[in-house]
Amino acid sequence: MNVTMSTPNNACIRTDDENNDHSYDLQLHILSVFVILILSVGGASISVVSSQVKRLRDNSVILNLGKFFGTGVVLATGFIHMLPAAMKALTDPCLPDNYTVYDASAGLLAMVAALIMQLTEYIVYQRYRSIESHKTSTAIDGDTSNGNHLLGHSHAIGFQNDSEAKKISTYLLEFGIALHSVLIGLTLGTATDEFLVLFIALAFHQFFEGMALGAQIARLDHISLRSCLLMIMFFALTTPIGIIIGICIQSNSYNPKSTTSLLMNGILDSISAGILIYVALVHLIAGEMDCHAHTFHALKSRFKVLYFLALYAGAGTMAVIGLWT
Repeated sequence: MNVTMSTPNNACIRTDDENNDHSYDLQLHILSVFVILILSVGGASISVVSSQVKRLRDNSVILNLGKFFGTGVVLATGFIHMLPAAMKALTDPCLPDNYTVYDASAGLLAMVAALIMQLTEYIVYQRYRSIESHKTSTAIDGDTSNGNHLLGHSHAIGFQNDSEAKKISTYLLEFGIALHSVLIGLTLGTATDEFLVLFIALAFHQFFEGMALGAQIARLDHISLRSCLLMIMFFALTTPIGIIIGICIQSNSYNPKSTTSLLMNGILDSISAGILIYVALVHLIAGEMDCHAHTFHALKSRFKVLYFLALYAGAGTMAVIGLWT
């Protein structure tokens, strides 16, 4: 079957001049790996470290401000950084016509990703509740003399499920951020003339996104220091790995307009957008601020206003950074 292109072939083919682009500064690209790594670790560590410092832990306002600011960052990352990039890639004129027939494919993939996340969480929660209920009923049947204590334990299952819910939402958030971070690292690793502006924007981007993830990690109950460090390092390494991959493929005549590159970026960006938007709206905003969040509604009005402003500031900051990324 003959496949037609919607633009002239030379607009989608890497030329010899691009292959020998002298504006590509290898040393600066290598430096960016370490700078982004340090900023990512720093951003993700702030909330976690703050939760371990008694003076800061007792002043929950500071941690909550970081948490809600980070929530705005996650939401804006999905809507402003991921979804438009996915739409652009999956409707790029360099793709064969049969790939661009359905111009809403990015939105469709993001929606499917969000629905899969919801279904996954539901199955995990149901499985966890079933296991806990079975353990409790078996123990009661085996030791009726200790029944009252075990019945009391069964009422605590709801609290345990809440703890598990936080863990699952945090893992999903990190998964979505990881996909996204590798892709933006890849973009930076292959950038030439626009490298400096993109580098500065992504430095801020990774720091604030790290704050958002760190705030979620800090909320987890009974999590070990080792687990915290592993989650922080996993996040911190994703963008540098993407940059390194970008540096490698840049030297091998990487063509960002090839069908494979456009499809890979578009599909992964769509999935990341769906995950981040779902987690931000369902877990981070609705879970903390809706009518069922009794702790939030019990706060004084000035604190509620402050936290809403932090949420909007986080979203606004990432929206402004979106001018350059």
